[in-house]
Amino acid sequence: MFAFVDETGNTGSNIFDEAQPDFFTGALITKSNFDVLHTATLRRICRRHGVRSIHASVLGFGPIEKVAPEILSLLKKVDARFFVSRVEKRYLVATKLYDTFFDSGENPAASWNAYNIRPLKMILCFKVATMLTEDIAREFWAMLMARNEKQARAKIPGICDAILERVPLLADERSREVVTQTLTWSRKHPEALDIFISGRQAKNGHMPNMVAFGNLLDGLEGFSKRGKRPLRKIVHDRQSQFEGSLAEWHKMFSNASNEPIHRPGETIVFQKVAGSTFEVSSSDDSAGIQIADLILWLFRQFLAGKPIPAGSAGILEYAFKKGYQQDFSFKGVGDQVERQTREIMEK
Repeated sequence: MFAFVDETGNTGSNIFDEAQPDFFTGALITKSNFDVLHTATLRRICRRHGVRSIHASVLGFGPIEKVAPEILSLLKKVDARFFVSRVEKRYLVATKLYDTFFDSGENPAASWNAYNIRPLKMILCFKVATMLTEDIAREFWAMLMARNEKQARAKIPGICDAILERVPLLADERSREVVTQTLTWSRKHPEALDIFISGRQAKNGHMPNMVAFGNLLDGLEGFSKRGKRPLRKIVHDRQSQFEGSLAEWHKMFSNASNEPIHRPGETIVFQKVAGSTFEVSSSDDSAGIQIADLILWLFRQFLAGKPIPAGSAGILEYAFKKGYQQDFSFKGVGDQVERQTREIMEK
């Protein structure tokens, strides 16, 4: 299999940009090399309709409607599959904060159960998230992005105090007790928390881009196993800020151990897309990336409630039928936890 990847919603470290609250990574997945076999075909389609190339945000619905029927026919011909990873940036901040202060491996006052058993972890994480104001979230993110370790650790007591002041907002006594104990210890021992990493590439690991890419690799691994086909190559749209980090993460996951790690209620395998190669390309040089761009743009229009004209709707309907989504958001993860908790309670 081959995967052609594009992304949208990049605001760098400014993840509080209200105009772009989500980050998306999308992939076109084909059994053969789409770029090698169908670049000429896509160019002919574009030429026939007076379109230079498929850059959906530039074209808009008018030109896309002209090429949509032939693109849909091409996608059906190659039996295309799709994967979309969404990262809600504010949810990312909440999970980063929880991992920083509530890790029972670093904080002896933290609850082991509420960090190592996923349903319990997510329930308390969601409760903590309800206490986070805009100011608290921004101060915490500034701590993660700080260039100086001393300055970063100096922010911990203030962040903890600000959240502790809002503990009475929690509805149940046990949550108030656990959160108070955890943050009180964190406030007193800022030197014990593993919060600081130096270097731009290392800090990139906190960004939505990298979280979405990790989720993408997980999704591609799933496609590979279900289809019983190895993933040969990932072609990613050129992103100068994150190219090195993306390549490093691909190397790390593709060469990780395939030994399963058993945790309460879940089994984790860190190895993803073993044996695949990773390269970057400009969208102008990759027909596959252009299709991924189109699917992402149509998906965002759909999420925004925009009316989708018939030709574009046909492509989007096909993508929904042949695709999977990984939703790293309050809504997406909340729905997963509800289903998991219901199964546990029913048993």
